Amino acid sequence: MKTDVLIVGAGPAGSACAYELSKCGVGNILIERKAKPGTPVQCAEFIPININQYIDLTDKPEAVCQNVEYMEVDTEKENYKFDGRGYILNREIFDYYIAMLAAEKGTELITNTFAQTVIENENKLIARDKISNNIIEINYKYLVIAAGAKNFIDFSGQQRNAQYIRNEVYIHGIQIKTKLLKRLNSAMIYFRNYIPYGYGWVFPKLDFANVGIGIEQNGHNDINLRQSFALFLSEMKQKGIISGEAISKTSGLIPISALNETICGNIAYCGDAAGLTHPITGAGNLSAVISGTLTGEFIYESLKTGSNLLADYKEELFSIFYKPLLKAKTKRNNFYIKKYEQLSPEELDSIVRQSWPSFADYHSI
Repeated sequence: MKTDVLIVGAGPAGSACAYELSKCGVGNILIERKAKPGTPVQCAEFIPININQYIDLTDKPEAVCQNVEYMEVDTEKENYKFDGRGYILNREIFDYYIAMLAAEKGTELITNTFAQTVIENENKLIARDKISNNIIEINYKYLVIAAGAKNFIDFSGQQRNAQYIRNEVYIHGIQIKTKLLKRLNSAMIYFRNYIPYGYGWVFPKLDFANVGIGIEQNGHNDINLRQSFALFLSEMKQKGIISGEAISKTSGLIPISALNETICGNIAYCGDAAGLTHPITGAGNLSAVISGTLTGEFIYESLKTGSNLLADYKEELFSIFYKPLLKAKTKRNNFYIKKYEQLSPEELDSIVRQSWPSFADYHSI
């Protein structure tokens, strides 16, 4: 099998890349390990309203479960309310919608397929069909890796640089969908000293909510993920916000290393695989779509001109994301001043005001 561009991962980044390429008439194959892009959901599902500049969700209203007008940040000492217009998505519909936009324009979507090995000096990817267990070999001119926070592709051949493009530090997240006891029009963020180096969230979905926490597990805290989550659910139930009974449950990793190296020869990385999630908030849906779209644009220009322009892709990506992600990564150091569970509400409040992007202190220091 041969293609101009092979894309690994049909999440928002990979599908946005495929969509851009297909709109430009570039042949591409999009492979996805899941049976259906977007399912199961592993996301808190918030996205800023300016997603419509890239993917117009007014054309697919069912991809949005609920609009939110505000973001509330609770430090236990204080509750702060900010303008925070955005959507709580139905991610399974959102992801599938972008993949189908690409397929309708000409992308060949291959699901249930696991990318195993890249032979760089042959421009070849070896994949395995998860149903039949058959091996698939795909030759490409350009390869895009949009395989999420952790990809397990083995790189072999004369060059081995690409295998070292990895995220290094992660937030470990766990989330349930549960019933709300009252409807909300805010995305709720909670900082507590029992949620080390992360935060809890309640993101409303009409009569339900995504309720979860993300923590950084390191040598500086003694609280594990499930203990912390149990404490958070208990607090939310006591506050009369949720029922607490799990309708569904998910977990996953959120990279917080900030921007990685994003290219290697004719290989480009985008989305979570490129380290584009915000090191404080963990937000990554919009940056995934932006980076995927940019990857498609620059590969199209590369093929049109006959010159590899991925260095220009990297330059453009860094011009957008490098400074804000580096700032956020630096701000994370505020959380390491002492053992996290020993922080008083006053200390934690001060740290959050310096470290969360909604606060003026974040931008003034």
